[in-house]
Amino acid sequence: MSLNLASETAAALMADAARSIDESNRKHPSLEVLCARLERIMHGLAAKAILDAGELPERAGIVTLPVWSWEHPLIDVGRKDKAHGTGERMLMPVRNAWDTPVVVLVTDEAVPVSYRTRGMGHATAGQSKLVRRLGEAPVAAVTTLPSLTEPVFVGSGMKSRNASYLTALVKAGEAAHWDVLTDLEPKLRSTVFQAHSFVCYEIGLSTGTVEPMLDELGLEQVVDAMMYGEIRDEEAGEREKGKPSAMFRLIELCLEPDCFVKVDPLKYMTKHMRRDAETQIRRRLGDPHIGPKIREIARRHPRAEIADIVDAYREVYPKDRLSLPRARAALSVSPSASARSTLLAPEGFTGSPVYEGSQAA
Repeated sequence: MSLNLASETAAALMADAARSIDESNRKHPSLEVLCARLERIMHGLAAKAILDAGELPERAGIVTLPVWSWEHPLIDVGRKDKAHGTGERMLMPVRNAWDTPVVVLVTDEAVPVSYRTRGMGHATAGQSKLVRRLGEAPVAAVTTLPSLTEPVFVGSGMKSRNASYLTALVKAGEAAHWDVLTDLEPKLRSTVFQAHSFVCYEIGLSTGTVEPMLDELGLEQVVDAMMYGEIRDEEAGEREKGKPSAMFRLIELCLEPDCFVKVDPLKYMTKHMRRDAETQIRRRLGDPHIGPKIREIARRHPRAEIADIVDAYREVYPKDRLSLPRARAALSVSPSASARSTLLAPEGFTGSPVYEGSQAA
């Protein structure tokens, strides 16, 4: 009986230890979804570049390289790396930057590659080889960083097969782009309402009354413009061409190698969404981007004429070159006609996480 009890105890301890290791190596769930989609976008763009470059070789191997490594952060990320309920530390994404595209056609016997990994307080570099070898699969999807002692082996596929696979990567990247955009929309809407409340409060410091500046339709127009771009023709519903929306630009920024060196992706995206939302709201109100600074100077000189306010402003911010028209615009900002009925914090409003990522990657 004692031997059986000892065996059961040992088995339980081993199971607990394995579970503890597994939990400590868990990726942040929302970021895992987001980063998987960003990786598919980057693979799709790299595949499109290969297809656009011209005729494919008759035979070649295809290697997709990993965009992310996952590490415990060495910088302060608040509680983002703590599992809900247990407090276990989770892995956070660190960006891999390659000296080659993240999708490589291997036509030679070996292609040397090198990489650097920076982010979350980590900074490493390495190199490896993509080696074409008989008997291997024609496509190698690499998920962890290789090394010189552990190169990537890939076989060789026919041109038609490679073209089909590259086309599939392009389509998957396009779908992932829309998935990211769709999942960001709820947070964008709440961010716009938060930015509107802040703008109303800031203007209210000067007017003496904190009141809504935009009505609900105006706020929805802000969300729509940030999601899909400014509308050029209201009747035809045509949007401005050649000018990506704020959210499209945000996704493009997230593809840059050094984007998340000093900050985690959630904080980065939240910061940019809030800044762009505030800019859009002020633009619709006719408020100059330096409006808050102008009103701050005006509050310091409550009985001053506008020309005196401009002079005082120029002393503090000479590089802004403030003109009288811009000063008048900032000091005469008023709410839209139907804005008074708008709630500053609408019913059902929540400050939801920037990226829920509840869907499967």
